[in-house]
Amino acid sequence: MISTPADLPMSAPELKTDTVRVGDAVVCVLSGDLHIGTQAIGDQALSEALRYGPALLAVDLDAVELFTAEGLNLLLALQETTRARGVPLVLISPSAAVRRVLDISAATQTFTIHSTIADATAGYR
Repeated sequence: MISTPADLPMSAPELKTDTVRVGDAVVCVLSGDLHIGTQAIGDQALSEALRYGPALLAVDLDAVELFTAEGLNLLLALQETTRARGVPLVLISPSAAVRRVLDISAATQTFTIHSTIADATAGYR
């Protein structure tokens, strides 16, 4: 029997999240693939991070390997939410995949970007 690509088992889309408090800031670390199949996972993690009532929300994107328009839309929607709540939003160390989408879409200027968690949370410890 010959298998076609449609017959092959597909691995589940994977996006891992971890959220930590650093002083008055909350850092949400995303790793893996952020696309249409994992957007809901990212949205849930970021929404939960906001429930902590942080003085700053930082999103660490260093370990994101695949980042599509859905990932960008997630960050832009998060930015609207944080602005409405008066919570600063910063991105930490966007991976090359994330940086590429931010640059192509001209969204790089929209976000405050730091290279490390320590830099991003310095005023909130």
